[in-house]
Amino acid sequence: MIAIFLFIIGILIVLWSAERLTDGVLATAAAFSASAFFIGVLVSGFEPENLVTGLVANFEELPQVALGTVIGAAIFMLLGGFGAALLIVPMKVEIPRSGALAMMLSLFPFGWVLLNDEVVSRSEGLLLVFVCVALMAWLYRTSPVLLTARSHDEAEVAMEKPPSRLPALVLVVAGSVGLIIGGELLVRGAAGIIQRFDISETFFGMTVVAIGESLEETARMVSPARRGHFDVALANVVGTTIILLTVNLGLIALLRPILVDPWVLKFHTPFLIGCVLLVGALLAMTKRLTRWMGAMLILLYALYVGINLFMEWSR
Repeated sequence: MIAIFLFIIGILIVLWSAERLTDGVLATAAAFSASAFFIGVLVSGFEPENLVTGLVANFEELPQVALGTVIGAAIFMLLGGFGAALLIVPMKVEIPRSGALAMMLSLFPFGWVLLNDEVVSRSEGLLLVFVCVALMAWLYRTSPVLLTARSHDEAEVAMEKPPSRLPALVLVVAGSVGLIIGGELLVRGAAGIIQRFDISETFFGMTVVAIGESLEETARMVSPARRGHFDVALANVVGTTIILLTVNLGLIALLRPILVDPWVLKFHTPFLIGCVLLVGALLAMTKRLTRWMGAMLILLYALYVGINLFMEWSR
């Protein structure tokens, strides 16, 4: 019970702290007269809660839980989160094709560092970080819609009423500290659950941790879509995919090389690659994302969870 309590409290603290960090980044942009539009795009894709949890998990020698914050989180976001959002609000595709292309291009370095052997080394982690910088620079030059996607709501409010610099920086610090504390509690709870209930680290990391870390994705897509800002919702899909597969995995590997479970290489990684290609194709080739597409994505996620459960029971 203590492990479950720590795990739940850790998730709550992580999610709350991520919101504070987002507020702090936007407020800092306004306070220092930086580009709130561009910072907003980075924040919509940057997943600090996943990153911190992955870093802590890898530091605590739970590499498959760390991978779950990347692979499992991306699968849930692309299938479960995105599918649920489409069931609630069908969306028009209002982003340039370069966004979908950049998302699919991130698969090449991601697939290479995972599938060339069973270890993601520090040098490969550094390569992934550089790839993300290059892709973001390309999007900056070729995707004006994506760049202005977060010009609504928080960014405009922050620019209209610039906060003082100290409170803005306090928000950033408070969010960062909260993420570290929440990530530590979450991982300690996860370790206790794995030991108590004899759940495999790979299954727990790829499903339970991934869903807990990514539930806010659905809300972050539904909220702007319901107000007609489809570019904001879809920018979140593109940005999150790129950053999870490059920066997050790269920084986790820079902290400590990641030893990858064979089942992750045989099933989870190819499944994620298929998910990114499917969603990328939908974004590049369709003008409207419908509810039946959302239902299809959710069914695929149900299949993913079902296979995981079957493999877990077959151990």
